Amino acid sequence: MGNGISKRTRAPLRWLLRKFAHGLPPLPTIGGHALATRVAGLLLVGGALLLAITVVLPPSAEGSDVLILGYGVVAGLAGTLMLSRRRVSEPILGLAAALGTVVITLATLEAGQGVGAEDNEVLFLWVSLFAFWFFDLRLALLQLGLIGVADVILLIDDKPTLSAGLTRWVVTIATLLVTGLLMSWLRRSLDREREETARLAVIAERMRIARDLHDAAGHGVTAISLQAAAGLRSLDDEHDVAATRRILEEIKRTSKSTMEDMRKLLGLLRPSDSRELEHVRVSLSHLDQMVAECRAAGLTVTVDQRGDETGLPPIVDQAAYRITQEALTNVLKHAGPGAAATVRLAFDPEGVEVEVTDDGPGRTGGVAIGSRKGLIGMRERVELFGGRFTAGPMERGGFRVFARLPRSSDLEAAGRGG
Repeated sequence: MGNGISKRTRAPLRWLLRKFAHGLPPLPTIGGHALATRVAGLLLVGGALLLAITVVLPPSAEGSDVLILGYGVVAGLAGTLMLSRRRVSEPILGLAAALGTVVITLATLEAGQGVGAEDNEVLFLWVSLFAFWFFDLRLALLQLGLIGVADVILLIDDKPTLSAGLTRWVVTIATLLVTGLLMSWLRRSLDREREETARLAVIAERMRIARDLHDAAGHGVTAISLQAAAGLRSLDDEHDVAATRRILEEIKRTSKSTMEDMRKLLGLLRPSDSRELEHVRVSLSHLDQMVAECRAAGLTVTVDQRGDETGLPPIVDQAAYRITQEALTNVLKHAGPGAAATVRLAFDPEGVEVEVTDDGPGRTGGVAIGSRKGLIGMRERVELFGGRFTAGPMERGGFRVFARLPRSSDLEAAGRGG
């Protein structure tokens, strides 16, 4: 029996330790009426419980215990009502803060002096911090003024000397003012930081979309250009009408696919459902279509895929696709006629490797990595994930692009949260 009780006791203790080890859960927003409504409800309920403790614990109050408990019941009911509502307006929040001040004052007066009830004045700090955090400065100072009047009433009831009472009042109100202003400053600093983070996230997303537009449009237009050149050559052979028709159909399909890809990317700039955004994102599952376009443009492409791509985060999957697309586009542009390319994809538990090589003499030999926007874009994309990127001519001719993207990264976590 003793062992069973011990195990049942240890289980909740372990749960509490795990919770404390991970810290408090994050607040849904720094400010806002929804959060303010919940906080106001909790503070009123907490104050009601403390008033009940004042009555229960010795020494007994000089006034009526029932009346003190009644004040606590009023605060508790108001707090419960606030907790039952999703959000209330700012005037209601102001009334809730004022109610807290009034209940604290009346309960302290009823309990009397010399029985520890005067310590309830510390609850004014709750009201002050709440007001300075959630209200603008003008309304917060109005609440502080109400607290100042309430504290004067308590001082009169205590009957101190004028100098002692004045000193006590100035110290109390000054303390509430300084702590309140610090809370207000902290709140607004966090708001500005959150707005700046959101602004930088928007800029980063626009840069990502710009890179994707460059990749999609560049690949599609290059493929169409090469297909059109092949079509013009086929016109020299008047009897090969079928080949000309086939090339023209391929140009039609490639241009339609490119326009559709650009339309989807531009759609990311408009507010829409997140599930739709996930649906329109490109993926390595679309690799066969991209390879078919390259082959139709006259490039021989071989794909070597190893490992299991299951569980690859969507944002990493998309980045790997775009890197492959841009590398093949560069092969089409620079490797020269008759070139062949090899795409190697290697998946492992830590990440994915993308390697694109070609055997064409082209115009890539001796070209610095930073001299073309395509290579710069690929490098920037890989660095965003904390990966590794290399590109350059090979000793035996041709060009090699290599990128390794980790499965998990800060950017991937941000993509899940966003």
